[in-house]
Amino acid sequence: MIDPLITISIVSHGDAEKVGHLLASIQRHEPETGHYQLILTDNLKNNLPDFDPSAWGDFQILRNQKQEGFARNHNQAFTLARGKYFAILNPDLFFIQPTFGVLLDSLHTNRNDLIAPQIIDEEEIVQDSYRTLPSPLEIIRRRFPGYTFKALSPDENGLICPDWIAGMFWLMPSKIFRELGGMDEKFRLYFEDVDFCTRLRLRGMKLLVDAKAQVRHDAKRSSRRELRYLFLHLQSATRFFNSSVYRQARRIR
Repeated sequence: MIDPLITISIVSHGDAEKVGHLLASIQRHEPETGHYQLILTDNLKNNLPDFDPSAWGDFQILRNQKQEGFARNHNQAFTLARGKYFAILNPDLFFIQPTFGVLLDSLHTNRNDLIAPQIIDEEEIVQDSYRTLPSPLEIIRRRFPGYTFKALSPDENGLICPDWIAGMFWLMPSKIFRELGGMDEKFRLYFEDVDFCTRLRLRGMKLLVDAKAQVRHDAKRSSRRELRYLFLHLQSATRFFNSSVYRQARRIR
């Protein structure tokens, strides 16, 4: 069996309809899906239907017996990954143009280690999917009225080099994810991506957002509406800001 070019990992938490729309959009805009391995994780055990696997080079659905965290789910999917590249996608994304080819070209041309597209909403407003290294003060300020996200500006080639990229869309060589040991499963829902990207940078690796590739996202902001998610967010923030990873990152800024 020929190894696929890209392994795509998507985790659903009752998102069957959104997953269906995402997969349809990928098939519409990506001509090489027959060379992709798709791993869907049903975090609610039996919520996802049996999607048609024929468009994909390799197709698997993992059905969790109990709900797991973001890091655990994608780490679990990676143990089955056979692709040269590993992609993590949120189920509430929607492809509006060919994307993987643009990102792979940019990955090679710019010699970086993890790349993402620019994320926009339905009104084509750029979302805060990439940032500089966070601080405790910034997390507090974001909770107050009047705070607005100011996106980092692309350079003349449409490229942005942030300190971290949200784990809603990552693409990297599989060897990078393996070398970093995946995501830290002590983080349950938030800051796994900040921690992973920071550990990557501490190894001298490079993150990149290519604004020439855009993907649509329906942002929910659950941590601002539900106390349980707010608690998890604050718990993960406290863990990260007390970590040696954060202390090392502060010293290299």
